[in-house]
Amino acid sequence: MGTVLFISPSPKTLPHHREGINGNVPIFPRAFQGVVFRPDLWHKEAGVAAPPVKVPMRLRPDCVHFRGDKPCVFNRLCRDCPHFAAFPTRILIIKCRAMGDVLRTTPLLPSIKRKYPLSHITWLADGESADLLRHNPHIDRLLAFDLETVLLLLTAPFDLLLSLDKEPGPAALAMKVNASEKRGFGLNASGNLTIFNPAAEYAYRLGVDDELKFHKNRKSYQEIIHEAVELPYARDEYVFELPEKAKEKARVFFKRRRLSRRRPAIGLNTGSGSKFETKQWPAGHFLRLISLLAEKTNARVFLLGGPREKELNRFLARKSRSRAVDTGTDHSLLEFAGFISFLDLVVTSDTLGMHLAIALKKPVVALFGSTSPQEIELYGRGSKIFLEMECSPCYRQTCPDPRCMTAIRPERVLAEIRKFI
Repeated sequence: MGTVLFISPSPKTLPHHREGINGNVPIFPRAFQGVVFRPDLWHKEAGVAAPPVKVPMRLRPDCVHFRGDKPCVFNRLCRDCPHFAAFPTRILIIKCRAMGDVLRTTPLLPSIKRKYPLSHITWLADGESADLLRHNPHIDRLLAFDLETVLLLLTAPFDLLLSLDKEPGPAALAMKVNASEKRGFGLNASGNLTIFNPAAEYAYRLGVDDELKFHKNRKSYQEIIHEAVELPYARDEYVFELPEKAKEKARVFFKRRRLSRRRPAIGLNTGSGSKFETKQWPAGHFLRLISLLAEKTNARVFLLGGPREKELNRFLARKSRSRAVDTGTDHSLLEFAGFISFLDLVVTSDTLGMHLAIALKKPVVALFGSTSPQEIELYGRGSKIFLEMECSPCYRQTCPDPRCMTAIRPERVLAEIRKFI
């Protein structure tokens, strides 16, 4: 059918009218397809003066602040907006799993900003890790790893992908992301882990070569991932911003108990996480350390942990005759970090608590058994205790005889603590 010109004296007389962006754009049903509607020409037929022409509003979806479903952060329309900023180098980081690993990946961010100062950084993470990244000043967009996000990432183009998760799901997504350049890990046609760039080979081999990972490697995790994604390593610290609101619960806790800040505050992070039972230091060793700290120092001792440590920490507080204060085990992730922020030193095994203490720049005495101490960077604040045995490190999650941890004596831990308080 040919084109038909339809002239209407008012858009509101047309079927299925709905206000559009410019206030006079009707929406027409399928029956009107192929018809050109020109309500702006009715005045010529009627012989009257033309109404003023409205200038179409120009939207800028190519602006980094543009949302589309709601106003931008500046709450302005796009026309002549002084805040317009075109997308610079678009970088996607995929690092979803293991909260401690997510946190110790953040030193990449300053390196990225030095190499790509005008970059726009999107970070894909699991929901449980989101709070660790939510207030990060270098991250422009934080996405949770779910179906909606996957669909978004399959349509959004990126200039550079840094894929640092070896888990099948994130690695598979990395294969499908539309990026001009990819570095790090992906999957091959057999569904097995592979690498995008030759520089990632060392990080790749660490996962399959126990001799390299357990005994030969001397590089920290931060150095390894910088090498994998081809960024200069400058020993940057973790980037973790803890909002003041997250500290309020701890602040009230200390204030109500009138705990003096003039005495050193030492935190004992008593748990081992949910995955590696082999990281657990014995309860008897914690009790002995509490006694030694009471006898040999004037420090106050605070017990840290999550829901899994509820009974253990109650037991330690009771058996130590209140020489150790139980800070509770029902805190949110950021509230837990808030308690650590009030401490002067933390004793911990290789857990999220250790990484939070490092991120908050607290001295750490870290206890290692089944995992590799050389991959942990303490930035000169603290000590790593590792009694290398014929079977350690092993990265086993359970062990009938975890000698690598039981052999770490409380007296040795006390000696390391006294170097920093």
